[in-house]
Amino acid sequence: MDYENLSERKLQILYSAVEDYIQFASPITSGQVHAKYIQDISPATLRNELSALEAMGYLKQLHTSSGRVPTTKAYRLYVNELMKSTKFGKKELETVRAMLSKRTAYLTDIISRVAGMIAEKTNYPTVVVLNGYDNLPIESIKIIPLIDKSALLLIGTKNGIVNGQFMLKDGVTEETCLDASNLLTKKFYGKTIKYMRDNIQQELTDTKGEIESFSELYNNLIDCLSNLIEGKSNVIKVGETKLLNNPEYNDLKDAKKVLDFLENDTELKQAMETRNDSEISFTIGRENNSEDLKSCSIVKANYKIAGKQIASIGVIGPERMDYSNVASALKVIVSELEKVNLLGQSTENKGDEN
Repeated sequence: MDYENLSERKLQILYSAVEDYIQFASPITSGQVHAKYIQDISPATLRNELSALEAMGYLKQLHTSSGRVPTTKAYRLYVNELMKSTKFGKKELETVRAMLSKRTAYLTDIISRVAGMIAEKTNYPTVVVLNGYDNLPIESIKIIPLIDKSALLLIGTKNGIVNGQFMLKDGVTEETCLDASNLLTKKFYGKTIKYMRDNIQQELTDTKGEIESFSELYNNLIDCLSNLIEGKSNVIKVGETKLLNNPEYNDLKDAKKVLDFLENDTELKQAMETRNDSEISFTIGRENNSEDLKSCSIVKANYKIAGKQIASIGVIGPERMDYSNVASALKVIVSELEKVNLLGQSTENKGDEN
């Protein structure tokens, strides 16, 4: 988008107008801007500049006699130019680090707590889409038989435990599950979950005698791994009702459109997709494909492990959201999340154990 026709004065006026509207949700008037932000030009000149910004598509009037409000174009300019600082305080950062330092937690629980922290910090609904577990490298594998003839699968990774469940054939004992756990850990340590699913039979062809007693276990185990990988993405939502704290949704019909959208996991996954590798990305107002989100913005961050995307984390709010605060929270939390080895284990020579 080309902003070269905006003078420094127009940019200053527009930034002031956008920030005022974000803070107070009240239409912008020339008198307010003059009194609070820019006193070095006359009110008449300021009115002319605001009219010019409206003609250029950065501001709009809701009613003929009302003040102006920013457009999607204005928010896009504001986001592109002003996302250079963070507002995330030291206290919040210490809280994030303390939470992530806990060992052996389920990855979904970790992500849920992260989403809750972001929702609390930003005061907007937060959504996490776990994009499958293809790329997670394996640290350990445990198969634990349960009393209902099923088994709990626990795959330890540096970034948390991935869990699944599958049925056991008759005759599979606790000892068999322990043997299988040890053998699978030895064979697949450091490999990804997808690699294990795709290569489990080939990798174990040279140990047929060793696995004869639990060969029936593997078909159901492979199905369990497939369920983790293929299209079974978990969608975690926190703080949906925080949307109602914003005056844009005083009309319950408007609020219901967005709340209904938040209940639709399929549409949420599409809205959370990112088209580039940017650390933080924004979809503002009418840039959203869904009609229900045309008055909303989504700020998104990708959670990656070893350069591979594991989840998308997004904050949904009105176009008037505090973009800087939201982007800062996402940037800092995702950065800390990517640093943490949640199992606290060395990766050296583990494949030779067991």
